Amino acid sequence: MQSGLAGIDEASQRFDRSAERVTRLAGAPSAAETAETVQISAEARRAGETLDSVLTSGLEGAMVDTRVAKYAFIASLKVLQAGAELEEEAAKLAK
Repeated sequence: MQSGLAGIDEASQRFDRSAERVTRLAGAPSAAETAETVQISAEARRAGETLDSVLTSGLEGAMVDTRVAKYAFIASLKVLQAGAELEEEAAKLAK
């Protein structure tokens, strides 16, 4: 049960972060409108990468992250449901 609750908490936090990014990026001007050329070193790129943004930067990535968080949340709910069913069956056997 504890892992199901932890999964729900993690998925909820990830969804909140992703939803905030979608909201922020959806309101931002497009890259074509504000494009300026800069050079970013490989070292700076590595320093700026985080677990959530390595492969899912930008609006598209944030939208994918919200879907992933949704399904992780559902999976955690299924873990809790299976635990409750197991408890119920164990209680029946104990009688």
